[in-house]
Amino acid sequence: MSRILLPGLIAASLLFSVPASAAGCWLFADGTGQPLSQQGECSQRLPPASTFKIPLALMGYDSGFLVDEQLPALPFKAGDADFLPAWRETTTPSRWMDHSVIWYSQRLTEWLGEARFQQYVDHFDYGNRDLAGNPGKQDGLTQAWLSSSLGISPLEQASFLGKLVSGKLPVAADAVRHTSAIMRQPDIDGWQVYGKTGMGYFKQADGSLDRQRPIGWFVGWASKGDQTRIFVHTVLDKPGKQFASVRAKEELFAALPDKLKQ
Repeated sequence: MSRILLPGLIAASLLFSVPASAAGCWLFADGTGQPLSQQGECSQRLPPASTFKIPLALMGYDSGFLVDEQLPALPFKAGDADFLPAWRETTTPSRWMDHSVIWYSQRLTEWLGEARFQQYVDHFDYGNRDLAGNPGKQDGLTQAWLSSSLGISPLEQASFLGKLVSGKLPVAADAVRHTSAIMRQPDIDGWQVYGKTGMGYFKQADGSLDRQRPIGWFVGWASKGDQTRIFVHTVLDKPGKQFASVRAKEELFAALPDKLKQ
């Protein structure tokens, strides 16, 4: 079981529903986010789950809540989400991204407050920009991206990442640099790769989780010299031996070497 993906299993209980025929998306784009190739359903909005840690990191570094890759180191507290043993330890920004520690994200958004959180999401033009949260619960500040209102399509993910890597988001350059650092993946043929997984489930008509319909994300970019390629891959399929997010990442890494040669 990957330590990176599990927020979706506990917290990403999703309110989105799609036709049974819906398929995942393969999307490769240039450094501005303009698609070079796409296959499957790439325009439907899905909950971002842990891929939302990318904009959260940008917010955290730009606002001063996050300092660098190792600070702040925040202690686990009783009552924090603790499904994984890795979540029950003192957490740094790097560890937060690697292990997808839910409570660390929530400390950040609570520190930002509703108004500033919404302002960042609006300025990023991130998906549907809806931070209302679950109906009647007023929990958008800590749950919007996990279990309720916020949605983004693969095409919108590519556009957002294009603005990130081309320096067009309204955040400090250091925020982009530190966010990139904690997203670093293994290099491929001299390309520096950055990415983040996300994992969740669709919901049924009665609002319960449909565990037969998981959602997996892997999104990011690869850079080599003055070249940049953005990738977004979603897996919408029946559950198997791997979590959908693990499958999305592994499938993307298997395809990426050939894509980067094109």
